[in-house]
Amino acid sequence: ATGCGLNTERIFAVTFAVGGGLAGLGGALSANLLGLDPNFPLRYLVYVLIVVSVGGMGTIGGTLIAALALGISATAQTPADIPALRKEAKADPTIKAAVDDRARTMDARLEDDGRMVEIILKAIDAKPGERAIDIGSGSGYLALLVSSMVGPKGPVDMHNTPGWINQFPTMEPDRQKIRIKQANVGWVTTTWTDISGLPDSYDIILMGQVYHDVFLEGESNDAMNEKLFAMLKPGGRVVIEDHDAIETMPLAQQVGLHRISHGDVTGQMLRAGFTLKTMTLLESPHDDRRFNVFRPGVRGRTDRFVAVFEKPMK
Repeated sequence: ATGCGLNTERIFAVTFAVGGGLAGLGGALSANLLGLDPNFPLRYLVYVLIVVSVGGMGTIGGTLIAALALGISATAQTPADIPALRKEAKADPTIKAAVDDRARTMDARLEDDGRMVEIILKAIDAKPGERAIDIGSGSGYLALLVSSMVGPKGPVDMHNTPGWINQFPTMEPDRQKIRIKQANVGWVTTTWTDISGLPDSYDIILMGQVYHDVFLEGESNDAMNEKLFAMLKPGGRVVIEDHDAIETMPLAQQVGLHRISHGDVTGQMLRAGFTLKTMTLLESPHDDRRFNVFRPGVRGRTDRFVAVFEKPMK
């Protein structure tokens, strides 16, 4: 190029200046929409690398097509129409009867609206006579609702870990039996990965806002998922509701915020042999997923997901 009379130093300088200026302009324009945090570059670096790899180096047209294809696929899974979902779920007579059950405590009723419990129960889709287990049940919020849906012939087990019971004595089964009078409710106490049951014995396995706790407490989600797969009947379902996270954030950082991304959960469950049946994204205008779910202003108003995984028929 120099031999042809071109001033290569000037060309390099102008190219660098224009490229740097465009990058700065793009960052300035996107900051108001996407926010700024230490993970800001990493969050989109993966997408940039994919676009360049698929589109090809040195081809603007190919890169543009790859960017459009990635953008369309990334937005194909749109957030749920929450008002419409709640209206549909509330119209279900089985769900309405469970939510309106007079035996429910005031504390449980006050949790319903923020939890959007009708949407969760619609995803669970419990039928009379089905057997369910609520893993990490805590006070039994979801377990008792499901016990109403499955009826007196449908056993429902409430599971809590020994560590949780030591930390929260009100989870002790003998103490809960004083309060909980439903005849179809039973109790299970094990660690996350020691949970077990007869093969193909459960129709429904629930995990309400606790899936991230397995990793947080130093246990293996993969090991637990193998146990869940063995316990579930073919055609049975695992319903996981949890606080969503930034997918490009390291998993340890996600669970440190008491979150886990729906993509990470999906990958782990598929690895265990389950298939994804439905994924409902419950997005909140008050949450950008950067903070702990217990942070004031975020608590009770997080982005969440309700995922239903199915064990394939033999």
